[in-house]
Amino acid sequence: MFDGLLLSGTSEVSLDTKGRLLIPARYRDNLMDQNEGACVVTRSLFENCLWLYPVDEWDSVVATLGALPTLTDPLCRTIQRVILGSAVFCQLDVQGRILLPQELRELAGLKKCAYLIGFNNKFELWSEDSYKAQRDVDNKVLQEALKDLSSHSVLQGLKL
Repeated sequence: MFDGLLLSGTSEVSLDTKGRLLIPARYRDNLMDQNEGACVVTRSLFENCLWLYPVDEWDSVVATLGALPTLTDPLCRTIQRVILGSAVFCQLDVQGRILLPQELRELAGLKKCAYLIGFNNKFELWSEDSYKAQRDVDNKVLQEALKDLSSHSVLQGLKL
């Protein structure tokens, strides 16, 4: 049985003119109950989106990043710089919104319409255009994988 946080599902969300994101009700209560409405937003390490972590999950990320050998490995320094250097603590307001910093909104191309995707221990926040483009990329990756499933060791024994 699963014993931990599981964020899943995709929600179309809106940002207001001040850059506030209304967290969908199905996630809002959990964030308030378990994290007192505190979360951390940072840029994705991989795609053109933002990552939004409940604060207790963020603590695990920080511990993981802190264990990296940054003195000897330039890639580890870069990973820390990108994720920690972009991180902003946010607090849900009484309406269940968080204010996204302008720099992060611009980085992800966020305007009025966006997509919030539950991604296990965090959310991904995508602009409408980037989400549609990534969905096309994901479909192509899956179609390629279907051609020869046996060559993808990660898929062998996967129970869905």
